[in-house]
Amino acid sequence: MNNLRSLLSSPLIALEFLTPLRLRPVRQWDDRTFGQALAWYPAVGLLIGVALLLVDRGLEQLLPPAPTAALEVALLALLSGGLHLDGVADTADGLALQGDRADRLGVMSVGNIGPAGVMSLVIVLLVLWAGLASAAPPVRSAALVLAPALGRWSVAPMVVLFHPARPKGLGHALHEGAFPLAVPVATAIAAVAAAALFGPEGLVLLAVAVVASVVVAGSASRMLEGVTGDTYGAAIEVTQAAVLLSIVAAGGRGWLDPTFLT
Repeated sequence: MNNLRSLLSSPLIALEFLTPLRLRPVRQWDDRTFGQALAWYPAVGLLIGVALLLVDRGLEQLLPPAPTAALEVALLALLSGGLHLDGVADTADGLALQGDRADRLGVMSVGNIGPAGVMSLVIVLLVLWAGLASAAPPVRSAALVLAPALGRWSVAPMVVLFHPARPKGLGHALHEGAFPLAVPVATAIAAVAAAALFGPEGLVLLAVAVVASVVVAGSASRMLEGVTGDTYGAAIEVTQAAVLLSIVAAGGRGWLDPTFLT
């Protein structure tokens, strides 16, 4: 009963953590309560996707695809407060360091961006821009909504498959709150969204999200002996781009058809 009560009270925690939106005074949460907010990560991603879709519809008669995509990349960064992009840069800098585990974690904690971080940001943003610029009807609208949702859901399989690299911090908090409800609820929301937008075939996109996130988390875990909050942020960005490109590729070949957002 306590787990269910905490779960139902945690959507605002997820919203305030994953976006710059603040609806109440800042509070400190215990690790388990904060971790249970993972259940609502894909729901927050859906809200971000809907905002992206509204902007896209507003710009479709004003700008060609390339500048529209550039503005949408900027919007995605703003709606996440740059949180996940910071994770991309910090993770790349940490993994590129020629040192031991402690040295890598130290570089990631400092947060000063280095050459590897800059390069990784450029690559991720370029791939995301290419995906947004090339997404075309009939899959475009559904892709804009679903990609942010599955990107944020990808934290769930990482929490299940990898242990935290530090005894405290975001990685530890998510691990503490993952079960019995957070991961199953997050997965149910992601699966329902994918099936609602693309039919049963859309469930394959969850596999794409798992593969993309596991590649990032596995690479980090091998060098850090676990994953960190930066790892989760990096995987969210990579997964979001991978899902978007997968929808573009599958839609172009007639493998995916949206059910209602066209």
